[in-house]
Amino acid sequence: MSREGSELDGLTASPESTAEVRSRRTGVERRDRGRLIAAAIVGALIAVFAVVNLGDVKVHWIFATGQTPLIVVIALAFVLGVIVDRLLIRARRKRRR
Repeated sequence: MSREGSELDGLTASPESTAEVRSRRTGVERRDRGRLIAAAIVGALIAVFAVVNLGDVKVHWIFATGQTPLIVVIALAFVLGVIVDRLLIRARRKRRR
């Protein structure tokens, strides 16, 4: 069954519960829309920052040193940050259970 519910919900539920379900659904939709907008803004800012910084930089990687475009360093740092964030959130959720 979808998150929106079935078409028969309005026929079988009382008016108060239907309004409550709609209110709850609207809150969830607003929160999801807000998260999507925030993610788009952060992504756009990171993209602009990366594109502005196209020059090559000397990077000391774990096993080697070399010239690397700064955009690659920024993108790699962003991806690693997202991975660490997701792992921490997953660990916190497991701990709550």
